[in-house]
Amino acid sequence: MTEHHGLAPLTAPRTHQILLAAAPAAGLSAVKVGAARRAASGFAHGRYWPNPRASQPRAVLPGDDGVHTVAFVLDEDQHRPLAEYCRTMPLRLQEHYEARAQAR
Repeated sequence: MTEHHGLAPLTAPRTHQILLAAAPAAGLSAVKVGAARRAASGFAHGRYWPNPRASQPRAVLPGDDGVHTVAFVLDEDQHRPLAEYCRTMPLRLQEHYEARAQAR
C-alpha cells in the first residue's frame, strides 16, 4: 500500500530494539536490560542456549529409553533484575506520559 503512494515501506521495530531504546529513558542500562530480556525470552521459548547461564536445574527425570530430562527454573540471580526492569520501565513510561500530558 505504501509503495503505491510512493512511500518507503515501514517496518515495525523488534521487541529488543524497543527495550534498548527505552531503557536509558527509564534510567536503566540498555545492555543489561537487553541481556536479561534475551535470556528470559530464550528460556521462556524453550531454547537451550540460556539454560546453562540463566537457570538452575530442579529435577532430573529418567526416561524409558535411557535419556534423562532436566527440569530448569529461571535462576534467581537472573529473575530478580528482570523483575525490577519489568517494574521500573512501565512506571517511568507512566511518569513520562503524565509529564507530557500536563505540558499540553
